[in-house]
Amino acid sequence: MLTVVAPFAAASKSYGTTSNTLLLLTRAVASFIKLYLLLLFLRVLLSWFPSFNWERQPWLSLRQMTDPYLNLFRGLVPPLLGTIDFTPLLGFFILQFLSGTLEANTADDESAEYW
Repeated sequence: MLTVVAPFAAASKSYGTTSNTLLLLTRAVASFIKLYLLLLFLRVLLSWFPSFNWERQPWLSLRQMTDPYLNLFRGLVPPLLGTIDFTPLLGFFILQFLSGTLEANTADDESAEYW
């Protein structure tokens, strides 16, 4: 049994599967952040229409996915003239920073060309 498993163990060790797994995980998180940014953008865009019905699907799900993140920043940035909410901007900046940082870390990896 050991003679069957040993070559695979040696091969996985020599190719650095741990670093490839970490690279893949980092890129997956960066991609998730980009997708979430798109959902946030859609949420903010639709909030400009006051007669929009948020109680229908899929908009209710969109609101349920994005509002908890946006609520983290409510109260930190006061509204401008009482009506314009800059909370999403702070949320966008933080997610963009995280996404850019993750992508910069994976761009330096020599195995990045394989993914």
